[in-house]
Amino acid sequence: MIELRKICRHREAQKGFTMVTAVFLVVILALLGAAIIGISVYQERSVSIDTLGARAYQAAQAGIEAGTYNSLRNNTCVPQTINFGGTLTGFSAAVSCSSTSHTEGATTVNVDTITSTACNQPPCPNAAPGTNYVERQLAVSVSR
Repeated sequence: MIELRKICRHREAQKGFTMVTAVFLVVILALLGAAIIGISVYQERSVSIDTLGARAYQAAQAGIEAGTYNSLRNNTCVPQTINFGGTLTGFSAAVSCSSTSHTEGATTVNVDTITSTACNQPPCPNAAPGTNYVERQLAVSVSR
């Protein structure tokens, strides 16, 4: 009979132990879930910024092509701003051009340096950009 009382007292002393373990596991799982959600949000934002950067690069490339066309086909070197539509809606490119003349033997060669700065929050470059601002700049030299 004495042994039975000792066993019962021992079980009474352990009644709260399961509750402490359960609370500990719930807290650990909640922290782990919060960390996973934080990583997921960070990764989504990173992919979004990367996509905007690729679109800005394409807008800058289009600005270079427009400036090169004007230089080689129209023999002009003028600055221009291009606002895009379609998949590049919201992007614009500021195209600048500088021209220099060089004499090679008896031939005069004009060299146009074309710079295209594209961004998603015009004017480009933006002095006070907002959230998710991306900008890409490309330059090329052509001779005619």
